[in-house]
Amino acid sequence: MSNKNEQSNLIEIGALWYSTKTPGVMSGSFGNRARVIVIPNKFKEKDNQPDMKILIAPNDKPQQKK
Repeated sequence: MSNKNEQSNLIEIGALWYSTKTPGVMSGSFGNRARVIVIPNKFKEKDNQPDMKILIAPNDKPQQKK
């Protein structure tokens, strides 16, 4: 997706960063409501099993009242 026109149909729902503490792990958030953690599947034995697992946790930060 090198072209901005190709990206115009996509909706960004969050962002991920590689962990500086744990190699291979990524984390991020979906707005203020949930944290997302992506970890390698250490139990993968076959090609049809996932490479990564996605975990969602409540955001620890208190939400700001509007």
